[in-house]
Amino acid sequence: MQILRLPPYPLTISYEVPLPNTAYILVINEESRNTNDLSESLVSTAGSQLEYTLPEQFNSYDESYYLAIYEDVEGLPGDIVVEDNLNITRPYINPQKLALSLGSGTATEIAQYVEWENLARAIIDSIVPDGFYYSRSWYETNGNGTDYLAIWDRVYKITKAYENNRLVWDVTQDPAALGEWTYLLTKDKTAIIKEWNQETTDSYIRSIGTPKGVPLGESDSIYLYDTEDSAFTLSTISGVTFPTTFNYLFALDTGYKVIPYDVQNAITMLIDDIKCGKMEYHKRYILDYSTDQYKIKIDKVALEGTGNILVDKILQKYITNFGTPGVL
Repeated sequence: MQILRLPPYPLTISYEVPLPNTAYILVINEESRNTNDLSESLVSTAGSQLEYTLPEQFNSYDESYYLAIYEDVEGLPGDIVVEDNLNITRPYINPQKLALSLGSGTATEIAQYVEWENLARAIIDSIVPDGFYYSRSWYETNGNGTDYLAIWDRVYKITKAYENNRLVWDVTQDPAALGEWTYLLTKDKTAIIKEWNQETTDSYIRSIGTPKGVPLGESDSIYLYDTEDSAFTLSTISGVTFPTTFNYLFALDTGYKVIPYDVQNAITMLIDDIKCGKMEYHKRYILDYSTDQYKIKIDKVALEGTGNILVDKILQKYITNFGTPGVL
Protein backbone atom coordinates (compact mmCIF):
# COMPACT_ATOMS: atom_id res chain seq x y z
CA MET A 1 0.00 0.00 0.00
CA GLN A 2 1.22 3.45 -0.88
CA ILE A 3 0.01 6.45 1.12
CA LEU A 4 0.68 10.00 -0.04
CA ARG A 5 2.06 12.01 2.88
CA LEU A 6 -0.25 14.99 2.57
CA PRO A 7 -2.52 16.81 5.04
CA PRO A 8 -4.94 16.39 6.68
CA TYR A 9 -3.13 14.40 9.35
CA PRO A 10 -3.08 11.88 10.94
CA LEU A 11 -2.79 9.26 8.20
CA THR A 12 -4.99 6.16 8.29
CA ILE A 13 -4.66 2.70 6.75
CA SER A 14 -7.25 0.01 6.10
CA TYR A 15 -6.77 -3.66 5.18
CA GLU A 16 -9.20 -6.45 4.42
CA VAL A 17 -8.90 -9.42 6.79
CA PRO A 18 -10.57 -12.86 6.69
CA LEU A 19 -13.08 -12.46 9.53
CA PRO A 20 -15.29 -9.65 10.85
CA ASN A 21 -15.35 -8.59 14.52
CA THR A 22 -12.17 -10.56 15.19
CA ALA A 23 -8.99 -9.63 17.08
CA TYR A 24 -5.77 -9.25 15.06
CA ILE A 25 -2.25 -7.99 15.77
CA LEU A 26 -0.83 -5.29 13.49
CA VAL A 27 2.98 -5.05 13.27
CA ILE A 28 4.87 -2.34 11.35
CA ASN A 29 8.67 -2.47 11.06
CA GLU A 30 10.90 0.10 9.42
CA GLU A 31 12.75 -1.69 6.64
CA SER A 32 15.93 0.38 6.77
CA ARG A 33 16.68 -0.50 10.39
CA ASN A 34 14.59 -3.66 10.88
CA THR A 35 13.33 -2.39 14.22
CA ASN A 36 9.93 -3.05 15.73
CA ASP A 37 8.34 0.38 15.37
CA LEU A 38 4.76 -0.53 16.16
CA SER A 39 2.67 -3.44 17.42
CA GLU A 40 -1.06 -3.02 18.10
CA SER A 41 -3.96 -5.34 18.90
CA LEU A 42 -7.04 -4.37 16.83
CA VAL A 43 -10.54 -5.69 16.14
CA SER A 44 -11.85 -5.87 12.58
CA THR A 45 -15.08 -4.16 11.58
CA ALA A 46 -18.32 -5.86 10.60
CA GLY A 47 -17.16 -5.52 6.99
CA SER A 48 -13.91 -7.44 7.67
CA GLN A 49 -11.78 -4.30 7.51
CA LEU A 50 -8.92 -3.58 9.88
CA GLU A 51 -8.59 0.18 10.25
CA TYR A 52 -5.80 1.99 12.06
CA THR A 53 -4.78 5.63 12.57
CA LEU A 54 -0.99 5.94 12.31
CA PRO A 55 0.89 7.74 15.11
CA GLU A 56 2.35 11.22 14.57
CA GLN A 57 5.85 9.93 13.72
CA PHE A 58 4.51 8.60 10.40
CA ASN A 59 3.45 12.11 9.33
CA SER A 60 6.97 13.57 9.16
CA TYR A 61 9.12 11.25 7.07
CA ASP A 62 9.13 9.44 3.75
CA GLU A 63 9.72 5.83 4.68
CA SER A 64 9.10 2.28 3.53
CA TYR A 65 7.81 -0.16 6.15
CA TYR A 66 7.18 -3.85 6.41
CA LEU A 67 3.59 -4.46 7.52
CA ALA A 68 2.08 -7.72 8.76
CA ILE A 69 -1.27 -8.61 10.31
CA TYR A 70 -1.36 -11.72 12.51
CA GLU A 71 -4.16 -13.70 14.05
CA ASP A 72 -4.48 -12.84 17.74
CA VAL A 73 -3.96 -16.06 19.67
CA GLU A 74 -4.52 -15.18 23.31
CA GLY A 75 -2.58 -11.95 22.91
CA LEU A 76 0.26 -13.49 20.88
CA PRO A 77 0.84 -13.38 17.09
CA GLY A 78 -0.46 -16.42 15.25
CA ASP A 79 -0.59 -17.02 11.49
CA ILE A 80 -0.02 -14.11 9.11
CA VAL A 81 -3.19 -13.11 7.27
CA VAL A 82 -1.84 -9.98 5.53
CA GLU A 83 1.72 -9.12 4.50
CA ASP A 84 2.48 -5.90 2.66
CA ASN A 85 4.94 -3.11 1.95
CA LEU A 86 3.63 0.12 3.49
CA ASN A 87 5.13 3.04 1.61
CA ILE A 88 4.52 6.55 2.97
CA THR A 89 5.71 9.14 0.45
CA ARG A 90 5.26 12.87 -0.03
CA PRO A 91 4.45 13.60 -3.71
CA TYR A 92 6.49 16.24 -5.51
CA ILE A 93 3.25 18.10 -6.22
CA ASN A 94 -0.22 17.65 -4.76
CA PRO A 95 -2.16 15.68 -7.42
CA GLN A 96 -5.51 16.64 -5.92
CA LYS A 97 -4.76 20.37 -6.26
CA LEU A 98 -3.43 19.76 -9.75
CA ALA A 99 -6.65 18.00 -10.74
CA LEU A 100 -8.70 20.88 -9.35
CA SER A 101 -6.63 23.55 -11.13
CA LEU A 102 -6.30 21.78 -14.50
CA GLY A 103 -9.51 19.79 -14.61
CA SER A 104 -12.88 19.27 -13.00
CA GLY A 105 -11.50 17.65 -9.84
CA THR A 106 -13.72 14.57 -9.89
CA ALA A 107 -12.70 11.48 -7.93
CA THR A 108 -11.83 9.65 -11.15
CA GLU A 109 -9.72 12.56 -12.38
CA ILE A 110 -7.91 12.88 -9.05
CA ALA A 111 -7.09 9.15 -9.16
CA GLN A 112 -5.71 9.64 -12.68
CA TYR A 113 -3.51 12.55 -11.58
CA VAL A 114 -2.25 10.46 -8.63
CA GLU A 115 -1.17 7.80 -11.13
CA TRP A 116 0.48 10.37 -13.43
CA GLU A 117 2.30 12.03 -10.53
CA ASN A 118 3.58 8.66 -9.32
CA LEU A 119 4.92 7.84 -12.80
CA ALA A 120 6.48 11.29 -13.32
CA ARG A 121 8.11 11.11 -9.88
CA ALA A 122 9.57 7.69 -10.72
CA ILE A 123 11.08 9.17 -13.90
CA ILE A 124 12.68 12.02 -11.91
CA ASP A 125 13.95 9.60 -9.25
CA SER A 126 15.66 7.55 -11.95
CA ILE A 127 17.63 10.66 -12.92
CA VAL A 128 18.29 12.30 -9.53
CA PRO A 129 19.95 10.04 -6.93
CA ASP A 130 17.85 9.67 -3.74
CA GLY A 131 15.12 11.95 -5.13
CA PHE A 132 13.65 14.82 -3.11
CA TYR A 133 12.37 12.98 -0.04
CA TYR A 134 12.69 13.74 3.68
CA SER A 135 13.73 10.72 5.70
CA ARG A 136 15.69 9.35 8.65
CA SER A 137 19.12 7.87 8.10
CA TRP A 138 22.06 6.48 10.08
CA TYR A 139 25.66 7.62 9.80
CA GLU A 140 28.35 5.50 11.47
CA THR A 141 32.02 6.47 11.46
CA ASN A 142 35.20 6.51 13.52
CA GLY A 143 36.75 9.68 14.86
CA ASN A 144 39.21 11.31 12.49
CA GLY A 145 41.50 13.00 15.00
CA THR A 146 40.01 16.48 14.40
CA ASP A 147 37.14 18.61 15.71
CA TYR A 148 34.96 18.10 12.61
CA LEU A 149 33.17 15.03 11.23
CA ALA A 150 32.43 15.60 7.56
CA ILE A 151 28.98 14.52 6.28
CA TRP A 152 27.91 13.94 2.68
CA ASP A 153 24.13 13.87 2.93
CA ARG A 154 21.79 16.86 2.98
CA VAL A 155 21.30 16.92 6.78
CA TYR A 156 18.80 19.03 8.70
CA LYS A 157 19.09 17.77 12.25
CA ILE A 158 20.97 15.35 14.51
CA THR A 159 18.34 13.46 16.49
CA LYS A 160 20.56 10.94 18.29
CA ALA A 161 24.28 10.43 18.81
CA TYR A 162 26.12 7.42 20.21
CA GLU A 163 29.76 7.59 21.28
CA ASN A 164 31.42 4.20 21.74
CA ASN A 165 27.96 2.57 21.87
CA ARG A 166 26.72 4.97 24.59
CA LEU A 167 23.82 7.35 23.94
CA VAL A 168 25.16 10.89 24.44
CA TRP A 169 22.64 13.02 22.53
CA ASP A 170 18.86 12.59 22.14
CA VAL A 171 16.56 15.43 21.06
CA THR A 172 13.52 13.62 22.52
CA GLN A 173 14.93 14.05 26.03
CA ASP A 174 15.31 17.17 28.16
CA PRO A 175 18.11 18.09 28.20
CA ALA A 176 19.14 16.56 24.89
CA ALA A 177 22.80 16.46 25.92
CA LEU A 178 23.29 13.35 28.08
CA GLY A 179 26.99 14.02 28.62
CA GLU A 180 29.40 16.94 28.49
CA TRP A 181 28.88 17.80 24.82
CA THR A 182 26.20 19.30 22.59
CA TYR A 183 26.18 17.89 19.04
CA LEU A 184 25.56 20.46 16.29
CA LEU A 185 25.87 21.00 12.56
CA THR A 186 28.20 23.62 11.14
CA LYS A 187 26.57 26.69 9.59
CA ASP A 188 26.98 25.28 6.08
CA LYS A 189 25.74 21.86 7.29
CA THR A 190 28.76 20.00 5.90
CA ALA A 191 30.12 18.66 9.20
CA ILE A 192 29.18 17.64 12.74
CA ILE A 193 30.81 19.48 15.65
CA LYS A 194 30.70 19.29 19.44
CA GLU A 195 30.32 22.16 21.89
CA TRP A 196 30.99 21.88 25.60
CA ASN A 197 27.61 22.35 27.29
CA GLN A 198 29.01 23.87 30.49
CA GLU A 199 29.25 27.64 30.89
CA THR A 200 32.77 28.93 30.41
CA THR A 201 34.47 32.17 29.42
CA ASP A 202 37.16 30.33 27.49
CA SER A 203 36.93 30.09 23.70
CA TYR A 204 37.45 26.83 21.87
CA ILE A 205 39.53 26.85 18.69
CA ARG A 206 38.57 23.87 16.54
CA SER A 207 41.23 21.90 14.74
CA ILE A 208 40.56 21.00 11.10
CA GLY A 209 43.67 18.79 10.89
CA THR A 210 45.25 16.17 13.07
CA PRO A 211 47.40 17.91 15.72
CA LYS A 212 51.12 17.36 15.24
CA GLY A 213 53.78 16.94 17.89
CA VAL A 214 57.29 15.67 18.49
CA PRO A 215 58.18 12.45 20.33
CA LEU A 216 58.99 13.11 23.99
CA GLY A 217 60.08 10.94 26.84
CA GLU A 218 57.95 10.41 29.93
CA SER A 219 57.91 13.26 32.41
CA ASP A 220 56.19 14.22 35.66
CA SER A 221 55.45 17.73 34.40
CA ILE A 222 55.00 17.44 30.62
CA TYR A 223 52.10 15.55 29.06
CA LEU A 224 51.50 14.72 25.43
CA TYR A 225 47.80 15.61 25.56
CA ASP A 226 45.87 18.26 27.50
CA THR A 227 44.10 15.73 29.71
CA GLU A 228 45.55 16.81 33.08
CA ASP A 229 43.91 19.28 35.43
CA SER A 230 47.02 20.65 37.13
CA ALA A 231 47.97 24.22 36.27
CA PHE A 232 51.66 23.29 36.57
CA THR A 233 51.65 20.83 33.67
CA LEU A 234 52.43 21.53 30.04
CA SER A 235 50.72 19.86 27.10
CA THR A 236 52.54 19.52 23.78
CA ILE A 237 49.62 18.20 21.69
CA SER A 238 46.12 19.66 21.91
CA GLY A 239 43.17 17.35 22.41
CA VAL A 240 40.44 16.81 19.78
CA THR A 241 36.70 16.26 20.16
CA PHE A 242 36.60 13.29 17.75
CA PRO A 243 39.55 11.03 18.68
CA THR A 244 40.60 8.36 16.17
CA THR A 245 40.00 5.58 18.69
CA PHE A 246 36.32 6.52 19.20
CA ASN A 247 33.32 5.18 17.27
CA TYR A 248 30.26 7.35 16.50
CA LEU A 249 26.73 6.57 15.36
CA PHE A 250 24.33 9.37 14.41
CA ALA A 251 20.60 9.34 13.64
CA LEU A 252 19.97 12.14 11.15
CA ASP A 253 17.05 13.87 9.45
CA THR A 254 18.12 14.08 5.81
CA GLY A 255 16.79 15.16 2.42
CA TYR A 256 14.39 17.92 1.40
CA LYS A 257 11.98 19.24 4.00
CA VAL A 258 10.07 21.02 1.20
CA ILE A 259 10.04 20.40 -2.55
CA PRO A 260 11.93 23.11 -4.51
CA TYR A 261 9.71 25.18 -6.79
CA ASP A 262 11.68 24.31 -9.91
CA VAL A 263 11.19 20.60 -9.20
CA GLN A 264 7.45 21.22 -8.82
CA ASN A 265 7.49 22.95 -12.21
CA ALA A 266 9.47 20.04 -13.70
CA ILE A 267 7.07 17.36 -12.52
CA THR A 268 4.09 19.44 -13.67
CA MET A 269 5.59 19.52 -17.17
CA LEU A 270 6.22 15.77 -17.07
CA ILE A 271 2.65 15.09 -15.96
CA ASP A 272 1.40 17.21 -18.86
CA ASP A 273 3.63 15.23 -21.25
CA ILE A 274 2.28 11.92 -19.93
CA LYS A 275 -1.30 13.19 -20.02
CA CYS A 276 -1.03 14.45 -23.61
CA GLY A 277 1.09 11.59 -24.96
CA LYS A 278 4.20 13.70 -25.58
CA MET A 279 6.74 11.25 -24.18
CA GLU A 280 7.95 9.93 -27.56
CA TYR A 281 11.73 10.37 -27.44
CA HIS A 282 12.19 10.47 -31.21
CA LYS A 283 10.28 13.76 -31.38
CA ARG A 284 12.79 15.52 -29.15
CA TYR A 285 16.27 14.09 -29.81
CA ILE A 286 16.42 13.58 -33.62
CA LEU A 287 19.83 14.47 -35.09
CA ASP A 288 19.28 13.27 -38.65
CA TYR A 289 16.18 12.27 -40.59
CA SER A 290 15.86 10.77 -44.09
CA THR A 291 12.72 9.94 -46.04
CA ASP A 292 14.50 7.07 -47.84
CA GLN A 293 13.76 3.93 -45.80
CA TYR A 294 13.07 6.20 -42.81
CA LYS A 295 16.65 6.39 -41.57
CA ILE A 296 16.56 8.26 -38.26
CA LYS A 297 19.56 9.12 -36.10
CA ILE A 298 18.70 9.87 -32.46
CA ASP A 299 20.99 11.57 -29.96
CA LYS A 300 22.17 9.18 -27.24
CA VAL A 301 20.95 11.74 -24.68
CA ALA A 302 17.46 10.40 -25.41
CA LEU A 303 18.30 7.35 -23.32
CA GLU A 304 19.69 9.38 -20.42
CA GLY A 305 17.06 12.02 -19.70
CA THR A 306 13.39 12.25 -18.82
CA GLY A 307 12.13 12.75 -22.39
CA ASN A 308 11.63 16.46 -21.85
CA ILE A 309 14.60 18.73 -22.59
CA LEU A 310 13.34 21.53 -20.31
CA VAL A 311 12.88 19.13 -17.39
CA ASP A 312 16.39 17.74 -17.99
CA LYS A 313 17.79 21.28 -17.77
CA ILE A 314 15.94 21.95 -14.51
CA LEU A 315 17.14 18.71 -12.92
CA GLN A 316 20.72 19.10 -14.12
CA LYS A 317 21.87 20.99 -11.02
CA TYR A 318 20.50 18.22 -8.77
CA ILE A 319 22.20 15.37 -10.64
CA THR A 320 25.32 14.29 -8.77
CA ASN A 321 27.02 11.10 -7.67
CA PHE A 322 27.41 12.29 -4.10
CA GLY A 323 25.62 14.46 -1.56
CA THR A 324 26.96 17.55 0.13
CA PRO A 325 30.77 17.47 -0.31
CA GLY A 326 32.14 17.24 3.22
CA VAL A 327 35.90 17.65 2.73
CA LEU A 328 38.49 18.43 5.36
